[in-house]
Amino acid sequence: MNVHKKLGEIKLSRVTFRASSRPQKDNVTQKESTGPLAPRAVATLKPQQGEGAQKAADTRESASPISLKGLLAAQRITRELKNRAALRRKTRVRTQNCSPITIINEQTPANSANPAHRFPNAHVKELIEEFLATKLKNESYDPSTCAALTKDLCEDIKKIVRRVTPPRYKLICSMAIGSKDREDIMVTSQCLWDSYSDNVTSCSYQNRTLFCVVLVYAVYFE
Repeated sequence: MNVHKKLGEIKLSRVTFRASSRPQKDNVTQKESTGPLAPRAVATLKPQQGEGAQKAADTRESASPISLKGLLAAQRITRELKNRAALRRKTRVRTQNCSPITIINEQTPANSANPAHRFPNAHVKELIEEFLATKLKNESYDPSTCAALTKDLCEDIKKIVRRVTPPRYKLICSMAIGSKDREDIMVTSQCLWDSYSDNVTSCSYQNRTLFCVVLVYAVYFE
């Protein structure tokens, strides 16, 4: 009988749990009340905000130095570009303001001759090239006749050059004719002369069987 009385005095109460959808380790709080009508004991799962807030703070802290460095680098690059642009503008203005230098009288070296008219090197070269193309176009290499051909061509070239050469110039013509047979040749010369008044013209020509190199020296005689 005593047992049944004790059981009769026990009042049942319902306990329900309401948890959030995100499974996290939360603190469980239970509320119980006594009385004839015991209210529901509610256990709520409170999400921990400390971990997420810490991650966000760490992200902001790690992002802040990177952003600052990028900003400083951008400012430095912009400053350098502005300085370069300003330097280009200054250089352009200086170049535009500079007037060309005009040489009124060409200075003659102290120990050099001073001819009234100097040797026309470019014009002489054109005349020799035209002459060689006309004379050697249909010629074939023949060792027995090349020696005489060389002398005749030198005399003809001196006559042509003499027509356009100023007075008091001495002309020297040197010519080399060889066979064009899978071989290379180099013609060089060395002279002791006045580099201001004296000059030299060189021309070359070749066809199927031969090559020709011509050097014409113009030495001024006082």
